[in-house]
Amino acid sequence: MKKLEIAQVASRAAEDLIGAVQTVLADLKGESGASDVKALFGDLALYAWSGVTQDDPNWIEERLHEAAVPVELLRGNLVDSTGGDLMTKDAVGFINRLVNAAHARKAIDEGGQVTIEWLAALANVSERTIRSATNTNNPNAMPIIKDGHWTLIDAAHALQWLSRRNDFAPTQAADNRPRSVVLQRALQPGDAWQKWRQSLNLTIEDLATALDWSAEQAALYTRIEAGNPGDDSLTLSPRFWRELAAHLGSEEPDDVAATTYRSLAAAYANWRLKNELPPHH
Repeated sequence: MKKLEIAQVASRAAEDLIGAVQTVLADLKGESGASDVKALFGDLALYAWSGVTQDDPNWIEERLHEAAVPVELLRGNLVDSTGGDLMTKDAVGFINRLVNAAHARKAIDEGGQVTIEWLAALANVSERTIRSATNTNNPNAMPIIKDGHWTLIDAAHALQWLSRRNDFAPTQAADNRPRSVVLQRALQPGDAWQKWRQSLNLTIEDLATALDWSAEQAALYTRIEAGNPGDDSLTLSPRFWRELAAHLGSEEPDDVAATTYRSLAAAYANWRLKNELPPHH
């Protein structure tokens, strides 16, 4: 191949790479019609570990298709020009567990089959724990199905095993009323509140008017929904959250308010530590 041809091929390859990265970035940022990755992970976490569904029967299928973008991206090594890792192993591992857990719940909800990896992610246990639960020496062993090199478990058996665990939340009806258990498993409390508000087709302005919020309260609530509570996150009192939960139809407004306030307090503590005790290099 001549030098000019090599240069042209190299140029096209570079353009292809840049175009591919730009397309992926647009997907992750929600600029291409897909959910932005923060909202995507919030939806998947609420569904996988809290059993929160939405009215649209196709929504989880769509979210899992969108999740393929970051999952496939993370199959490679994201490094900077010095060779340094751009993501921690913990973050990569969490994303993969999150998507696997969502796949597992969907398969169980639809009466399908789950892999050991999927079920372990849904139950937040190691794969070794699942293998032990399927061991035939166990009198209550989960039956397995061998399909080539895959080990599969039918939905009914997986659900029976999960239901014996105190930390498993069954899939809920899509009424989207504020619930404490949902907040306990949400990545950010704002993710759950946003979903509850949107399920009733309410804007933040609607809430502010109905509950007589001040401009400062409305602005802070907006930031909390967006996942940016800041150092004044505890300005919104437990009473504020109780009134909001009751307005959105919660059956447990006191518990929802307490869980929200504790989550915000923990987030504030982490924010304070990060700013005042930065990691040493």
